[in-house]
Amino acid sequence: MTATGYMTGLLFHRNLSWLSFNDRVLGEAADPSVPPLERLRFAAIVSSNLSEFFMVRVAEAARLARRSPGKRYPDGLTAAQAVVLIREEVLRQKARQAAVLEDILNSLRRNSVLIHSRFDASNPMLDSEIRRKIGPLRMAFRKASEPLPELKDERLHVFVRFPGEYAVITLERREQRLLRLDAAPGSAAFALTERWICAHVHEIFRDREVIEAFPFKVIREHGLRYTFDDDEEYLEEYIEQQSARLGKARMIRLEVDAPYYSEGAMFLASALRLDSASLYRFDMPLDLRSLFAVYSLEGFPQLKYPPVSPVTPAPFAAGGAVMRVMEERDVLLHHPYDSFDIVVNFLKAAARDPEVREISHVVYRAGQRSPVMEALKEAAANGKRVTVYVELKARFDEFNNLRWMRELRAAKVKVIPPFSGYKVHSKVTQLVKGMGSELRFYTHLGTGNYNASTARQYTDLGLLTCDRAIGLEVNAYFTALAARRRPRRFRTLMTAPDGLYAAVLRLIRAETALHRQRGGGEIKAKMNSLVDPGIIKALYEASRAGVKVDLLVRGICCLKPGIKGLSENIRVTSIVDRFLEHSRIYYFGAGGGGKLYLSSADWMPRNFYSRFEIAFPVLDPVLKKYVKETILDKGLADNVKASRLLPDGTYVKLRPAQGEPRVRSQAHFVSLAQRFYKGTPLEHRLKRPPARH
Repeated sequence: MTATGYMTGLLFHRNLSWLSFNDRVLGEAADPSVPPLERLRFAAIVSSNLSEFFMVRVAEAARLARRSPGKRYPDGLTAAQAVVLIREEVLRQKARQAAVLEDILNSLRRNSVLIHSRFDASNPMLDSEIRRKIGPLRMAFRKASEPLPELKDERLHVFVRFPGEYAVITLERREQRLLRLDAAPGSAAFALTERWICAHVHEIFRDREVIEAFPFKVIREHGLRYTFDDDEEYLEEYIEQQSARLGKARMIRLEVDAPYYSEGAMFLASALRLDSASLYRFDMPLDLRSLFAVYSLEGFPQLKYPPVSPVTPAPFAAGGAVMRVMEERDVLLHHPYDSFDIVVNFLKAAARDPEVREISHVVYRAGQRSPVMEALKEAAANGKRVTVYVELKARFDEFNNLRWMRELRAAKVKVIPPFSGYKVHSKVTQLVKGMGSELRFYTHLGTGNYNASTARQYTDLGLLTCDRAIGLEVNAYFTALAARRRPRRFRTLMTAPDGLYAAVLRLIRAETALHRQRGGGEIKAKMNSLVDPGIIKALYEASRAGVKVDLLVRGICCLKPGIKGLSENIRVTSIVDRFLEHSRIYYFGAGGGGKLYLSSADWMPRNFYSRFEIAFPVLDPVLKKYVKETILDKGLADNVKASRLLPDGTYVKLRPAQGEPRVRSQAHFVSLAQRFYKGTPLEHRLKRPPARH
């Protein structure tokens, strides 16, 4: 068995493992101890996740099944088998989601938030208000023999069938789909318009005989694929052209909101050239993403988690002192508990500091509005040499990133042309002061995007450092980017695509060999996904040797833990809580030396071979101790929001044993930040002001 060959029976299928993660998100929606509006948010996230999953992963699996149905994945499943199993799991998950959503709506109703989703009984006042607020409806009528009208993505439609003809009603705007209704003070009311239309379709079409009516939605594959040798001009042109063509991408799924399969649903599927396996019927509202608007309601704090205000530690409260603090000591930031404003202020100060000569930065997902991008433009306006790589191939952010690329160019920022065949996924910024041999490097390396919005929703780590070895290597990394070549291997940093895989493999094997000699071997790692067969094989070998392996894997995990003689020393834990776990940490005991890296990279083939990634060491012993003993160990001790992966692929929710304290790691980190890390190695580090130079 080779690392790249099949490991039949030794791996979980990655797509089924992802669906298991989405089911754990649904578990938060189902949990009655979670506040009702938070439950609604989790239910909407499940739908959003599934839409993207179909647009990318299921579209890819279906293509493979059509072209090579017998081709096997690394876990041994054929492409055709995988598509069948995905459908079965999605149907099971959606049936569960329907029951969960009904329970959530009942809970909200008891708390004075009413979402009308059923219109069985007559309610003249409600009907009158909906008619008044719904506005004009776009309708297209067709003979039964005529093709469907153009169906736009991100829209809900209602299909109405008459004898010999049909109509398609499209809800053009999301606010038209979820109508905000008048309500008494202290309460709120909404209506799901597509269901109201179906309940009143006989009144809307008084002159026709209505046979049936139901809401539906289509999902297309994500139409942007990069299989060509792209150069800068062609890639930009391609993305711009595709913005007008995405509505023409292949349809891969038809969703119908109906209590049973009907002739109308089969007619729609046939008209869209979809087989029965691509038709999904649910007796529940479609596209729950509209319900995020309900979550944003003001005036119902008791229905949400208490707000978390990110903390700005004392040394940074003065605003422009970030570089001065860095000159004295490395700084670790743990978002969203620590404020992302520290990173923004770092760049704002650089834009205005006359000593800063150069700024280099990588953009992956910046958001629609970005204080980071504004700081970079300001720096260029102030005469700094600003160099930025904007990743045009960041999935679902292509058009936004194209806009940022052009705005930066217009601001006289040097924008590095995109790479052929690679994504630049590393999270890194560097400022340079001085001249010649007197150069000083101020570097920020992170595990998450430079996005001020998601920095309040995702857990990530960032390191601010003036370490010269790291600074020189990051500078060389940016030099390679600017020259559009792959970076060489470094002594301090581990980088992909040319060294990260081998370096991680080497660290796992070194820990295994050291354990055989001395005992006490341990590997602890945290990531979003664990997929790579070669890395999994090395972890199995470490387990067989007796190394204790503790993994925090939020989402996909293809490794099978707890199997006697193979992985009995491996434990896999997944945490799903109010914030999305996003940081990546690799720790190797190294015979007591303790090597610890933070990274933008999961242990997946794409991160190792087709992305530019950086894994960077935490060298400061105080910070290393904090990451290992507080962040990693507290996450592994979570017994409130954590689930344990079993050898059969199921996850069991952890609960504290009798007499054991409750540990909810995210709540613990909130408390630590609010108390300025009292009782941890960071306490005195963050209180002490930097020395004046």
